Amino acid sequence: MDTLIIDQAMAFVRRLKDKNHDEVPEWQDYQELVKAHLPNPFNLRFKMPQEYYYAWLRGKGLTHQECLIRMGLIGDTVPDDTGKKPFWKFWV
Repeated sequence: MDTLIIDQAMAFVRRLKDKNHDEVPEWQDYQELVKAHLPNPFNLRFKMPQEYYYAWLRGKGLTHQECLIRMGLIGDTVPDDTGKKPFWKFWV
């Protein structure tokens, strides 16, 4: 994810929250607003950028870690750091 685009998306979500009395629009409405906000010069099929999905989740009040889990970018379990290596992972 590009941090510059995330900053722009967060600013977009903050403007929407200001207009809607500190509420983020529902997902379908948000998709339409993002589609109208982003340029589409070749009239390609719209695909929601993951940065704008991240900004929507943050606008809903989720933490950074929760957003990454919800987006599927990291697993929802914490790795076990006991120091023991499995016998079959001899290269680690």
